[in-house]
Amino acid sequence: MNDRIKNWLAQVPAVRGLLASGVRFADGTALSQSYSCDCPMAALEHAWRCVADTFEVLAAYQQPATRLRWRYELAHLQCVRRNDGTLLGLFVTSRSADLDAAAVERLMTEFEALSDDAG
Repeated sequence: MNDRIKNWLAQVPAVRGLLASGVRFADGTALSQSYSCDCPMAALEHAWRCVADTFEVLAAYQQPATRLRWRYELAHLQCVRRNDGTLLGLFVTSRSADLDAAAVERLMTEFEALSDDAG
């Protein structure tokens, strides 16, 4: 499954307003792609770890979630977690005029729907 997700992430098309993307697997490994100098790779790795922790804490307090969103002044962080524990994080611009929100939603939906079949 990791290979399928890695291939999917590598083929993510350019999306207007997407600043960075990343996947964190249940084993703690992560892949990140930055499309902006404002999103350094080290910060992305830290962000995915914090997102994974947040999902775990919510589940521990019986408030499980599959999607989370943080809104900051200059960017939003949108995350989705699959049943297998793998999560996708997308940093996008907070300027709605500069964002293709429909394309971002498509990416999140595609990630959720990736088959668990081997291959």
